[in-house]
Amino acid sequence: MFNECCIGGISQYMKEDLNKIIINVQKLFDTGDIHRKLEKIRSEYNRIFTPNIDSFTSMGHTFSRESILAFENAIKRNTKDQIEGFRQYINRLMYEKQISQAMLSQRSLIKESTLSRYINGSRDVPTIMIFRIALAMRLNLIETETLLRKVGKRFREAYKDTIVMEALEQEIFDVMKVEAILRKMTNGKESLFTEKEQKEFNFNEDDFEIEIH
Repeated sequence: MFNECCIGGISQYMKEDLNKIIINVQKLFDTGDIHRKLEKIRSEYNRIFTPNIDSFTSMGHTFSRESILAFENAIKRNTKDQIEGFRQYINRLMYEKQISQAMLSQRSLIKESTLSRYINGSRDVPTIMIFRIALAMRLNLIETETLLRKVGKRFREAYKDTIVMEALEQEIFDVMKVEAILRKMTNGKESLFTEKEQKEFNFNEDDFEIEIH
């Protein structure tokens, strides 16, 4: 599945993009803006999936046809989000984005047999796998937050989560490039891959070297 690391041979332009993520992530933590960023994601998630009854009742008991339809649509979105599990949601995303399971496996570097078990619910999905799936599917922040919530998780105030958020926003979807950034910022202590995978892929730390300019 994995032949060689894609970091060593990347262009100077791409290195600048990766450095930009590193600088942005560090700035978010240094300034405390990471907390506000997470709150913004959660507020947007709630705006989309949680109907705000107060906004529909603030004008008393008089409802226009448009306000009633808006309320009904909000209820439907919330109900769908509550009922739709991880399997249904990821399958819907794959259909909407026209990504096959084989393609998702190839992009995320998750073995297709393992990916199948995640999707059919026979195996719990670790956060690192959610992140690799999100990158491989080129999801936005809200889609990724939703995917996390389907397995009882959400974005956290951590380097790993923030690096993935910045990568998704900057449209750096290559799992190995994001892995290189994570290793750089955590001195190799954190990874998007399990220890077993790292041994199977025979990762070399030199392959992940990124210089900050």
